[in-house]
Amino acid sequence: MSITAATTADNGPRFGPRDRAHQQALGEAIAGYRLLGWKVSVTEQGVFLPLGPATTALAMPARIGSRVLADLKARMLAGPVTVIPGPREHWIFLAELVALLPTHLKAPAEVQFVRSPQRIALPPTMTRYGSLRWANPPSHSRHWFPPFTAVLALARTAVAKDR
Repeated sequence: MSITAATTADNGPRFGPRDRAHQQALGEAIAGYRLLGWKVSVTEQGVFLPLGPATTALAMPARIGSRVLADLKARMLAGPVTVIPGPREHWIFLAELVALLPTHLKAPAEVQFVRSPQRIALPPTMTRYGSLRWANPPSHSRHWFPPFTAVLALARTAVAKDR
C-alpha cells in the first residue's frame, strides 16, 4: 500500500461538469492549505504535502485508525487525518517529530511510517477508488500535528485490542 503519488490515478485531461466541479474543489483546497501555512505541491495527479525533517505520517487500516482518532480526540491531541479510499481503506495521520525517529523504534505490522523526502496526498486528490477525504480535517484552530509518539502509542494499543 503506497500512500504517495503512486496511489493517485492519472486520468489525463478532464472534461465535463463533474470534472469541472472537482477542479474547483481542488483550487479551493489548495488555497485553504496555503492559508494554513502548508507548503503544498500541485501536480496533475493532485495536491501533496511534502514531509520535512520535523514532520512524519503514520498510515494504518481504517479499523485501527478510527480507534486511534477517537483516542486522540479524547486526549485533545487530534490533528489532521486523511482517508485513502479503496478495498482496504487506509487512514493517514500527520504527525510532528518531536525527537529523532529512533532506528530501533518498532511499529505494529499494520502501521507504516512515512518520512521525508516522501509526500502525502491530500484531499481532494483522486485515486482509482475515488477522492481522498478528511477523517479529521485541518482548520485554523487545528492545523498543527500531534507528536508522532502519541499517535504510535495509541496505534499500538488499538492493534493489541484488535487481536
